Formats: sequence, C-alpha cells, structure tokens
Amino acid sequence: MKIVPLGKVAKFLVPSVKIRNRKYSKRGQIVADRIHRFLVRTFGGYNSPQSNAYGYFGPKALTALAAEYDELREFRVAFIDDDRQTKLRQLQKFLAKLCADIDEECIYLEYSGAATTIRP
Repeated sequence: MKIVPLGKVAKFLVPSVKIRNRKYSKRGQIVADRIHRFLVRTFGGYNSPQSNAYGYFGPKALTALAAEYDELREFRVAFIDDDRQTKLRQLQKFLAKLCADIDEECIYLEYSGAATTIRP
C-alpha cells in the first residue's frame, strides 16, 4: 500500500443557477468551463460532489424569509503550497474575478478549516 499526501483542502461555493448559463457571466462564458480550466491548470484536478448544498446569507439570515437564499455547487481542490501561499493566492484572485464576473457580492471559501468570503 502506498499513501500519497495531497496537502490541504480548499473548497468554494458558487450559485448553481450561474454555473451553466452564459447570461450570468459579463464575459458571456459558461462559468463551469472557466472554473474547470482554472482548477485543472492550476491544481491538476478537482472534485465537485453532487449534493443539495444551499445557504441563507445576509444580515437577516436568522429569519429565513428575509435572508438571501442560494442553491450552491461546491468545488474542492487539494494542494501543497509554498511558504508564500502562492496557490492559495491564485485561487483567491481567481475567485475575486469570478465573483465580479457573475455579479456576486462574495464567494464563500474554506481553506484548511478556516472560512472566508472573497469579494471582488
């Protein structure tokens, strides 16, 4: 048996409705294709589990009727980074650009157990 360490895990969430329809991209791109190309080129691969991920967001999230609601698609990558966190920074910059392109206020990102939001 051989066990190969893959490093730490980063995962992020993108609204499902914006994944396959060009109308949600200011660049006129299919967002799933853009994400796929970036993750394969930068990290050598990724996974996107099929799930019913959803979330309530915003200052009024305690009252579900007043909060913003999204159904989300999750993307995950595992990688070993250098001391300057070069790959993590590349992912953060990509997500900030993606966020602006699809007109989202922020994108949720977890890296090694720490949760953040990425804004344009």
